[in-house]
Amino acid sequence: MSSIPSSQLLTLSQNPTFVNNILKAPEVLQEKFVQKIISIDETEAVVNVPNELATYIPRVLLASLNTVKISVVNQKNWNQGQAVVLFGPVASATSNLILQGFTSTSAQALPVQKVIQLVHACRLRPGRSKVPLQESQLTSMYTYVKNDTSLTFSDVPPDMLLYYDYEMVQKVNCSLYFSALGRADFSVSSSFLNRQKILFNNAQTCLGISGFNLNKTQVAILGNMTCTLNSSYIQNSDPLIIEKLKNCGDLTDFQVSGIQTLLFSGNTNYGNLSTWNLQTLQQLGPLPLYLNQDFWNKFNFTEKKIFLPSFMSALRAKNTPVTKLQSLFTASKQNFRRRRDTGCTAGYITDTTIADQSFILNYTSTQFDLCLNITVLINNLAAITQIVLDPSMEMVILNKLNQVYLSGLGDSVLQLLGPTSRVANVSEIKSWNITSLDTLASLMNPVNGAWTSDQSNAVIMNYLRVPGHTLGLAEINAIMSDICSLNTSALNNITAENLRYANPIDLSNCTIDQKTALYNIANISFSSLHSNATEFFLLIRSFLGKHTYIHKFLYTAILTHSNKTSIRPA
Repeated sequence: MSSIPSSQLLTLSQNPTFVNNILKAPEVLQEKFVQKIISIDETEAVVNVPNELATYIPRVLLASLNTVKISVVNQKNWNQGQAVVLFGPVASATSNLILQGFTSTSAQALPVQKVIQLVHACRLRPGRSKVPLQESQLTSMYTYVKNDTSLTFSDVPPDMLLYYDYEMVQKVNCSLYFSALGRADFSVSSSFLNRQKILFNNAQTCLGISGFNLNKTQVAILGNMTCTLNSSYIQNSDPLIIEKLKNCGDLTDFQVSGIQTLLFSGNTNYGNLSTWNLQTLQQLGPLPLYLNQDFWNKFNFTEKKIFLPSFMSALRAKNTPVTKLQSLFTASKQNFRRRRDTGCTAGYITDTTIADQSFILNYTSTQFDLCLNITVLINNLAAITQIVLDPSMEMVILNKLNQVYLSGLGDSVLQLLGPTSRVANVSEIKSWNITSLDTLASLMNPVNGAWTSDQSNAVIMNYLRVPGHTLGLAEINAIMSDICSLNTSALNNITAENLRYANPIDLSNCTIDQKTALYNIANISFSSLHSNATEFFLLIRSFLGKHTYIHKFLYTAILTHSNKTSIRPA
């Protein structure tokens, strides 16, 4: 991709078939494709980059757009970070706003009535996708509408109601409030605000909840608030709560215990345990992802063999964390009796065997080792590493590969390791031959699970040891938050030019020294925007972390370089 002339790629970008195909390629390839198109003319990036690949346009190129480009902005796919930067330029040129880009900083430039209209536009509407909003956006929105006495709860995004002043709710309307609130995503609210507990206490008063037994009406009104309830409420409430809990983004072990207790009681729509079958698994929606071995033991091998491949595929399509997939794999596996294995008794693994993704349910880690030939492993490495999610089996895969590649695993193997790469120790990683950017990007893909700090440091430094390799733009975007595993000496080698075009980085795991090093580089990266306090802040704030002194430093910098005399921090 790097060697193809940019002009040819620009021509290809107008071919729908090519664009559709490249959307299936690794992200590092898509990103390189977009960078080549942008290199022709940065000022035309929004026009030239295909709509489906717009998320790869650097935010700094979106800070200032002319009216011609505004006409195509709303046709493209944008991520949250881009939308925040785009909001100001778009808002000043048109009423057709990018809703998820709302911030208190950018909203200051708008008339109050326009902001209120924007808040209303973010409400849930039939046939429209929910506007993704963060807590800072929601609390800021609320400040604009909190005194509006004509406000109805359906006029605003339900997530904003998480921060609504309950004293403003008339007692006669409290059930309407909680019914609207029940459509909110309760995971948005930060734990330090303690909103979940406060909201449920108010709901108890409004709905007459006493004890742990919630009736059907109460459960229906609470809706997604049931995702915040503990095991005692779940196992003692009307079975409708099972259906409501399907909407939860995540469940704790205690909540899962309550769900299983209620299911095992037989007093739900899923009937007595003796009647459970494949249809039961299918009707439970996402809940089997969380349920433990006690649940899975209620189903026979054939039912699991039919259900799991399609269920796992659907979960992967939703980018379900690999740790959850591993837990599901462990819970659903056949419970084999312990025995001393001296040979392959479960059946030798062949190309045909692997074609059936459920084959792994037949094997213990010992049998997997005894029945897997190294040639079959190498020929089917990509398929096997996607199917196998048991750490002990992943160790078997890695050990077999190390026996063949005595001088260390190379690019062609490393790019196919997937989640299996995470079981390697630091010594093994240091022996790997990471010579290409494609390999680095594949290894650092967060879909395959998290690295420890020592592991990610070993991977990145291994790549950087190759002559000519640096922490360039593509490398920064590939390693993202794992940048926090590098020492300040390595970070100081990053150029301001590369950081200027990089994606926003989550620096929450960085030390103060690491954050300071990156902030100093970023401050130079966006120095051309010092005169525009809002744009400068929106671009640099991902480098701030949560340390107060850095915020003060930033605030001083903005005031020093801005023509504005008063700035309200976002």
